[in-house]
Amino acid sequence: MADRAEERFRLLMQRIDYLNNISQTLSWDMRVMMPKDAAGYRGAEMGFLAEQIHELETSSEMETLLQELEETPPEDPVLRMMVQKARRTYDKLTNVPRALFSAYADHNLKTEHVWAEARSKNDFAMVLPYLKQEFAYKRELISCTGFAEDPVTGLMDEWETGTTRQQIDRLFEELKAFLVPFVQRLRSEPQPDPAPLRGIFPKEKQKAFCREVLQAVGYNFDRGRVDEGVHPYTTFNFRKDIRFTCRYFEDDFTRSVLSSLHEGGHAIYWQNMGSELDGTTLAVSTSLPIDESQARFQENMLGRSLAFWEHFLPVAAKHFPELAGVSPEDFYRALNALHISPLRLTADELTYNLHIILRYELEKALLDGTLSFEELPVVWNEKSRAYLGVCPENDAGGVLQDMHWFSGYICYFQSYVLGNCYDGHFLYAMKKEMPDLFDQVRRGDFSKILKWNVSHIHRFASTKLPRQVLWDAAGEELSPGRYLDYLTEKYKGIYRL
Repeated sequence: MADRAEERFRLLMQRIDYLNNISQTLSWDMRVMMPKDAAGYRGAEMGFLAEQIHELETSSEMETLLQELEETPPEDPVLRMMVQKARRTYDKLTNVPRALFSAYADHNLKTEHVWAEARSKNDFAMVLPYLKQEFAYKRELISCTGFAEDPVTGLMDEWETGTTRQQIDRLFEELKAFLVPFVQRLRSEPQPDPAPLRGIFPKEKQKAFCREVLQAVGYNFDRGRVDEGVHPYTTFNFRKDIRFTCRYFEDDFTRSVLSSLHEGGHAIYWQNMGSELDGTTLAVSTSLPIDESQARFQENMLGRSLAFWEHFLPVAAKHFPELAGVSPEDFYRALNALHISPLRLTADELTYNLHIILRYELEKALLDGTLSFEELPVVWNEKSRAYLGVCPENDAGGVLQDMHWFSGYICYFQSYVLGNCYDGHFLYAMKKEMPDLFDQVRRGDFSKILKWNVSHIHRFASTKLPRQVLWDAAGEELSPGRYLDYLTEKYKGIYRL
């Protein structure tokens, strides 16, 4: 009887996995290939899929199987984890009306599509009612799961279990205490010459160079593809089908390189999850902050390092002749110099964190009801001026610049900063095991770095909780200290302090 229950449960979970992957593929198509006029019907399709997944996850069959498998726990540890995950999902979703779940999925896809058009037209009013409803749906959904009094904590808990509003408030205060005076100090210093970054860089040549970089760091093009999109985005599908999008700017090729490394970092993580987890629903990231740590490690700790450009600048010069004769150190200093911008995606490593704090504070105010959605663009600009010293020229470069809120990623932004903090620990632990780590990067050899990440992080997917991943990899609890040490050493070197 137990064997029969295990078999039926595995088949049920595989069906859920198939439907999730189909949904991800349709989502990618919507962002990359879908005709504009198909948006309404695609929203209905996505709503239907979400309803089918919801039905399976909350079915009477699921309830019966969970009861049987909890009474006689399976010997297989992976199967036990599948049961635990399915139980958490069941308990959570049975409190959410199916009609609400389906309506939200439909609305969510429509909102993202309207956002893309509103951004292109610089028209916040176009997407305003959709954004209000997006937040209303998220508040209603999270209330169903026990967070009616603290929706901020509830929504953050969806991205990493155990994250609380109080924890992030404390973390951000510690970061601000370091960032504000340090950035002010660096602004008063002579700034690196930006000339090494200037030029005209044709899009097709950027694509070719980015492909070389991605192959070197470990992205497997036989298991993925890269396309152009309005906003860089990775589709989290089956490990043999991980796709992402990139944007290209012909006056700055470093944006596409760093964006490719970031999205490629997500993709490499997913491509290297354990094959034994296929079809189990466990082949997903253990948390979004850990996922972001893998993206930001590739983008910042490797892609913005001097060693990286000591290897790749001569390669880039073959595609872009204007780079010939530029020294790697001058290029590195120009790339990492303070770039005080209203745009998050063009920010330097230091001020990037202030962009995140700005968004987090606005999210809290919207959810607390202390800020109206109509006031959002004005208050966004005021905070940008206060924290960064610059104001967006328009809403497209301000409140509309990110897709996150318009795609349901509400109370998500802290994941980037938590990812930075995880990276501080991971880099420290990696250098302890491989003191020549950046010598390897200088030679263009990323094989040992990839092997370390796979063996300590990637292969486990969601079979370990994030804090356990960190402890097993670095032997430390999460704190901003290692990350701040990394920033201090790096920027003192860049500004020759």
